[in-house]
Amino acid sequence: MSQRAPPAMATWLIERLGPCRHRESLTGDLIEQFHRGRSESWYWRQVAIAVLLARLHFVRSLLVVPKAKLILRLLIECAILALGLGTLTWAATANKVPCTIGICVCTKTP
Repeated sequence: MSQRAPPAMATWLIERLGPCRHRESLTGDLIEQFHRGRSESWYWRQVAIAVLLARLHFVRSLLVVPKAKLILRLLIECAILALGLGTLTWAATANKVPCTIGICVCTKTP
């Protein structure tokens, strides 16, 4: 019997934007819980929380940086956070959309 795979996009996000020190162990724990029967929505929710907290912690750590660099880093961090949350929102709500050479045909699953 093969195990179902957790959402690839969520795993990719946690591996790239999750907390630096505990990234591998957190990812492993989430995958383990998913294999034990947790839902995809649970997995996405945990990834969203972990990414948001990691980004907020990073922004908080920037407060010791001189003001000129702080503004630039805060803008970059806000862009990363917005992109991450937008991707999480899209992935959690998107229908399956098969695309072929510029023509997209939307199919809704019941």
